[in-house]
Amino acid sequence: MTTLDEPHGTRGPPRTADVAGEARFTALFENAADITSIVSAEGTILQVSSSVERLGGFTPAELVGRPIYDFARPEDAVPLRRFVADACCRASATRGPPFHVRDAHGEWHALEPVAVNLLDDPAIRGLVITCRDASARLQLEARVRQMERLEAVGQLAGGIAHDFNNVLLVIRGYTSMVRSALDGSDLVADLDEIAKASDRAADLTQQLLAFARRQVLRPSVLDLGEVVSDLESLLRTSVRENVELDIELGQDACAVLADSTQLDQVLMNLVVNARDAMPDGGRIVVSVAPAVLDADADVSPPVAPGRYVALTVTDTGSGIDPSSLPYIFEPFFTTKGEGVGTGLGLSTVHGIVGQSGGGIEVGARPAGGTRMTVYLPAAEGAERPDDDIGRQPSRLPIGTETILLVEDEDAVRELVQRVLEGAGYNVLSAARPSDAQRLAIDERIHLLLTDVVMPEMSGYDLAVRIRLAHAAAQTLFISGYAHSALAETAEPPAGELLRKPFSPDQLLRAVRAVLDGEALVDVG
Repeated sequence: MTTLDEPHGTRGPPRTADVAGEARFTALFENAADITSIVSAEGTILQVSSSVERLGGFTPAELVGRPIYDFARPEDAVPLRRFVADACCRASATRGPPFHVRDAHGEWHALEPVAVNLLDDPAIRGLVITCRDASARLQLEARVRQMERLEAVGQLAGGIAHDFNNVLLVIRGYTSMVRSALDGSDLVADLDEIAKASDRAADLTQQLLAFARRQVLRPSVLDLGEVVSDLESLLRTSVRENVELDIELGQDACAVLADSTQLDQVLMNLVVNARDAMPDGGRIVVSVAPAVLDADADVSPPVAPGRYVALTVTDTGSGIDPSSLPYIFEPFFTTKGEGVGTGLGLSTVHGIVGQSGGGIEVGARPAGGTRMTVYLPAAEGAERPDDDIGRQPSRLPIGTETILLVEDEDAVRELVQRVLEGAGYNVLSAARPSDAQRLAIDERIHLLLTDVVMPEMSGYDLAVRIRLAHAAAQTLFISGYAHSALAETAEPPAGELLRKPFSPDQLLRAVRAVLDGEALVDVG
């Protein structure tokens, strides 16, 4: 135990009880897991336990005689001085705010101090300050707060995207109908520009829904290495000539269960983000390899321990400032210049990966480049989606069946009714589930076409009730949300899902497919 020299002659011969008590005190002082120190009223370290060497890499002798403020982060110096001053004025224990100190290896630790005022005790004459290393707990709390913030922003983004999808559905629908009526007119080119603009807006809403983890995914088992290989030529065209792109794929099987299109977007966004971090050129490395994560893995969102496939994109750019790390997955957050990007790239990646059951690890140092690693759950086997998926016949299907249409958004309901009636269907239209149940009493229903999120009850609940009276009726749900997101409040019954916003052609093909008992291909 190291201390400042004591003046000679201030203490008499030690008694046996005193020696035993001092021995117990020394044993407790030296063997405590926390750092215990005696500090003067001015903040000078008079004595410190040897645990400081285990936790901070300093020997007690290196600290004694120095102000405690010398080891604190500059922004923590004022709160720390206030804590010491408050402790000097109180007889009871004083708990201070966490402050950060740098250890002998240059790493920062967050310490939580508690001080007991023993300035008037002749044996101590100082503040006994016990500091506990709270770095791990505070980091965990920060991660929880970040996830809660991302969840809140995601719900807001998802709600905005859902409402905007309804608006886009109406714009796209009527634009398509007017274009068909004016085929050959000079106005067709103008209508095509409106359609292109609405398509770009629809892509934006899909990015918001991806961040909120509410978009519709169509997963299949695929090899992540093959996905990277298939996209390699496009990746190379997306980087500048002064950026070197290397692809490193091992021989191990790297099968995952994911949506191929969305996985392409994840990879493209990560590479473009890395490219933008190197305006003066540099190197990007894309690698794929098996991985095993334990319970302590620092990924966002958190994942269960187990086998994963790691997709890593590393760059030699400027890195990410530590102050920006908590916000990089939030939509519209960007460190790029004005007019560069939308700020949705990493938030989209975060949403897609999270919805696919994976997480992202960020390794970044200012001036040291950035490493983004996406972990997706490993799957057995590997097969690419059928190339025939998404092919559609050229003629639009028609029909004469009775369709019960339930949609609380008036503009959407009127458009869908008009499209279906134009194709020959008998449409019973209702704005509310209770109205729909009354309409279904005396009619034979072939298809229930319903929104999911509505007043009174969900489309899922309505489907269950309609089938009690119409067991043979098919069901087609329409929503901008995925089943998994909608199922947070209700378990989805049997039925297909058509993603909003859809075009009149996509609606008619989906309706015909469901009525004919066919699997619904990705027409959204």
